[in-house]
Amino acid sequence: MANQSVSLTVQPKLVVTPESKIHGRVITTRVVGLTFADRQEVVAKVQMGDRIWLERETINPFDANAIMVTRNNGEQLGYLNKYLACNLAPYFDKCDRPVKVKVTLLTGGSFDDFALGLVISFKIPKLTDTQRRHTKHQFDWED
Repeated sequence: MANQSVSLTVQPKLVVTPESKIHGRVITTRVVGLTFADRQEVVAKVQMGDRIWLERETINPFDANAIMVTRNNGEQLGYLNKYLACNLAPYFDKCDRPVKVKVTLLTGGSFDDFALGLVISFKIPKLTDTQRRHTKHQFDWED
């Protein structure tokens, strides 16, 4: 069977999101960028079931759609992959608040010196009526 990917139609065009599973408003995906800037030390503190956060990083010089993954204390863990972030960034801009995330899987470890990794799940919050009126999105998150 070929590499499976899930399509997310948040913007008018169809965008493929590798390594992400989408079920209704719940998205499960791997966190990327965990091996940069001493983030492995921060990832080592995370436990299964921990609550962490997704926040837009509008000043990211490498990706205008960046969505950062952080701990409660603000320590950065990594990012959503660029395909998913590209689709969700306009929504996060309208939502204008961090989104709660649950750690669903810890990967890697010290055995054979593999890098630590995280799989997270989060639910896209519904837009309020005010947010809906001021958005040009051509989709409905309540489907």
